[in-house]
Amino acid sequence: MCCRDSLDLLGRAVKVTARATCRVTLARPVLQSFAYIIPGQLTHSICPGVRVRVPFGRRHEIGLVESVDARPESVEEPGKKGHLREVLEVLDAEPLLDDALLRLCRWTADYYVAPIGLVHRAALPPGLLSSRIRTGAAQKTRQVVRLTTELPTLLARDRAFGKAHRQREAFEVIEGLGGSAALSHLDTGLGFNRSVIRGLRDRGLAEIVEQTVERDPFEVEDPVEAPPRSLTPDQRVVLDGLIRQLTTENPGIALLRGITGAGKTVIYLRLIKAAIDAGRSALILVPEIGLTPQTVARFRAVFGDGIAVLHSGLSIGERHDAWRALREGRKRVAIGTRSAVFAPLTDLGVIVIDEEHDGSYKQSETPRYHARALAAMRARTEGALLVLGSATPSLESWHNALEGRYQLYELENRATRHQLPAVRLVDRRIRKAENVGSVLSEELQAAIKTRLNENHQTLLLLNRRGYATVQQCTACGWVAMCPACSVSLTWHRRRARLVCHHCRWDEGVPDRCPECAEEKLTFGGIGTEQVERVLSETYPTATIARMDVDTTGGKWAHGRILRRVRNREVDILLGTQMIAKGLDLPGVTLVGVIDADVGLNLPDFRAAERTFQLLSQVAGRAGRGDDAGEVLIQTLRPEHPALLHTLTHDYVSFATAEIADRLAPGYPPHRRIANLVVSGRDETSVADAAEELAEWLESTIDTGKLSVCVVGPAPCPIDRLRGRWRWHMLLKADTASNLGPLLRYAARHSPVGGSCRLEIDRDPESML
Repeated sequence: MCCRDSLDLLGRAVKVTARATCRVTLARPVLQSFAYIIPGQLTHSICPGVRVRVPFGRRHEIGLVESVDARPESVEEPGKKGHLREVLEVLDAEPLLDDALLRLCRWTADYYVAPIGLVHRAALPPGLLSSRIRTGAAQKTRQVVRLTTELPTLLARDRAFGKAHRQREAFEVIEGLGGSAALSHLDTGLGFNRSVIRGLRDRGLAEIVEQTVERDPFEVEDPVEAPPRSLTPDQRVVLDGLIRQLTTENPGIALLRGITGAGKTVIYLRLIKAAIDAGRSALILVPEIGLTPQTVARFRAVFGDGIAVLHSGLSIGERHDAWRALREGRKRVAIGTRSAVFAPLTDLGVIVIDEEHDGSYKQSETPRYHARALAAMRARTEGALLVLGSATPSLESWHNALEGRYQLYELENRATRHQLPAVRLVDRRIRKAENVGSVLSEELQAAIKTRLNENHQTLLLLNRRGYATVQQCTACGWVAMCPACSVSLTWHRRRARLVCHHCRWDEGVPDRCPECAEEKLTFGGIGTEQVERVLSETYPTATIARMDVDTTGGKWAHGRILRRVRNREVDILLGTQMIAKGLDLPGVTLVGVIDADVGLNLPDFRAAERTFQLLSQVAGRAGRGDDAGEVLIQTLRPEHPALLHTLTHDYVSFATAEIADRLAPGYPPHRRIANLVVSGRDETSVADAAEELAEWLESTIDTGKLSVCVVGPAPCPIDRLRGRWRWHMLLKADTASNLGPLLRYAARHSPVGGSCRLEIDRDPESML
């Protein structure tokens, strides 16, 4: 073995030897992977994608092998200070991530400047990269009785059983069930006790074995009707185009803009079936709030048990079962939320992103990836077709379609041929004296009453939960604020608590002002809980259901509420944005928006776009059945373009105007942006660090002659969050290739340090 002298990172001479190494990622907030020596006994066990146990500091941790250098590499000699250490153990017989997913993870880490170990953790089921060794959630098993001998004649049966009539009866029942049956079913369901079954085993006629059972969270859901066999002419044109695109060598990306109720889901199902029939696999992504049992049931009606669901709302065991079934190829259709973009599918044929404009596809914590971008990269590298579907596409996707980068398909008519609902704006600046202070305008109250009389259903949207958004002292002006965030606390009346919706701080409701001891404390602002109470008082005989984070905390609580609505057990459904998208409720003929200005007033360049999308989506819930629909939108800003375009369901005109408005300030889709946030416990230190970072960025840009501009720094709109003060600045560039190198350089070399932390959010969805 050859030896030579070298220098370590501190310039000290060390002995090095030629030995094989591997790069291991750990689930830590660091950008790099770590080199480890592969000991001889593990040479044939280590390959990219397997987990290993390695020493890290004074601990042992679980990591993932990202790469293996089969060639001898110069590594520091064991026994010397600072030497590379050896892998201790290989935990998997086969890679958990194949080469395609490893490449996707590396691209994600590079593009979003994210710790590669945290990306790997996001790509795997929960717990596999924890400090404790796990092989995944234990597989659920059951005992099964399986016949081992055939008794084809009556004589053979008489000889085998003699007077053991009960055993003979059990044998024939199991035979009728196909030769095997669950022991619990035979015992508790059919009345054959364990001694009868043991008798079959002792006679050599049957065996009792452990059988793996996949946990199915949707097995008790009501079936839905199969999709229609015939398509409308418009749907047929779109489907034929997508199938042609699917069968090309490089399918690329398609944008399907179809109005609400146009029948996009039917097209998805037909397209995916074409891919499956060709021997390929498929991935369907839905927004976090859109994955209801009804959604899954629609796909199950076509693909049966061939689908696997990946969703954070499932138990760990259910998620592991689904992941294993996909990885082993037993199921070829994956449906899930954002993280399902990492589903271990092979020979991927098509990816569908439903409601592609939805903000929940962007991860808000590290790694801050956007599932749409990852899906595009995965489709390109694996030769799959990516279909982006929405009634109100993101302006970035719409712009890409207009520029020819995406193939555009459009559906302008509802599949039922029913008209889109009529939309009216209710100007809340004009109120009659007797209606001042009411959360429901006279127009909306009358419309609800009419629907109740006609036995129709009403859907009401208010994108703000709780009872009141602020508690204030009328004497000194004190406001109940979160001690860790620069936001007021929301009063939840039913819980009798003041709650922060950002950090989850909660406290009791004071009966007097903590500043001046005044007892005259008032509550202001409205939330869904308050509207629910007003509705109950105004319509005492109506059945009202509320659907927000506070009422849907249990598993599949969404589904239980929606099942009641579909069964016409609910007259009025009230909720936040989770009721606006993806729901097919034929009984709803009235949609009311309590306050359209909630999102419109946010300090975010996407505020108008999000408001238009939300209002258009919720309006699309009305009139999907046989009766015409109506939409009433209460607002203090009836002249705003986002609201005016909602009146006519005119997405194209809205998008054209909004894209033009963003040209001068250089916002997407015209330029690529990144939001850099400096945070820390001390307000002054954070402000100083942000100023220093901005100057450093300007200098770096000038030195490198980079086509990037810096806007800011300034305090974030929410300038204190979870106890940390926050300043931010925006980087803008004409292309992604201009922005990426600067972000990666800043992550490693910026002056931000000490008590301050730098967070990089590339292609941000929120500027708050």
